[in-house]
Order: sequence, then C-alpha cells, then structure tokens
Amino acid sequence: MPTRSILHALAAALLATTGCYSAEEDDTQPALTAELTCESGDPMIRTDLFFGMDRGDDPPVTQEEWEEFVDTVVTPRFEDGLTQFDVDGQYLASTGELIREDSRLIMLLHDGGQAASDAIDAIREQYKQRFNQESVLRIDEAVCVAF
Repeated sequence: MPTRSILHALAAALLATTGCYSAEEDDTQPALTAELTCESGDPMIRTDLFFGMDRGDDPPVTQEEWEEFVDTVVTPRFEDGLTQFDVDGQYLASTGELIREDSRLIMLLHDGGQAASDAIDAIREQYKQRFNQESVLRIDEAVCVAF
C-alpha cells in the first residue's frame, strides 16, 4: 500500500497547486485579467500586501512610522488610491513557535502591468529594509471592478 499513499500525496499536491503559477517560472502565461470575463465592471488585479509590525527585539512599528511609510513610499506609486486595514496576523516561525503580531493590510487595484508589479515589489523591499522584516506577503487576484 505505500504506492497508494504516494499517489494520494501526489494527487493532493497537484490539486493544491492547480491554477497557481509563478511569472518567474513561466513568463509565457497570459496576464490574470486576460482570463476574466466581467458581467459588471472591468477586469483589474487586486493585490493585497500584508505588513507585520513586530521588529524582533526592537519596539513594533509605530502608527507614525506606518503613516510616514504609506505617505512617502506607497501613495506616490499608487496615487489613484488604496485601502488599508489593521489586521491580526500569525505565522509559524522556523523555530516552531507560533508568532502573533499586529499587522497592516494594503489593498491595491491596478491593471496588472509590469510597472504596477515593479512598484509593488519596490514597496515590499523598502518595508523589509526599513523595518527589518523577513517578508511582506503579496497576494494577486483577478477581480471585476465597477466604480
């Protein structure tokens, strides 16, 4: 029966990754919006960015530091607007410890082009450098948007 277990594991892995791809792995894939048909509104990309506020042994990112970051790093790149939320985050550290921390989520709507993607990656890199972070989670999703 070990073969059956391996097949089940492979099938589970295949199902878990169906529909996902990385542009780094295959740049021939169409943009997310090309596959989306909207009954109402227009196709756009929604990107959610999750920013942790903890800084290890240093005090957490303050509200003033966060606002200054949004004003000087995020807003100039997305002048048309953005939405931000206070959220509670948690993750399993490499040590096996469950870490809970205050976090911020920024939601962006954009055309999905390379310029927007580059701007988002620049935001992530600047946050990691400025606030000593390992990562900033990025989630992209094709959506229909009507204003």
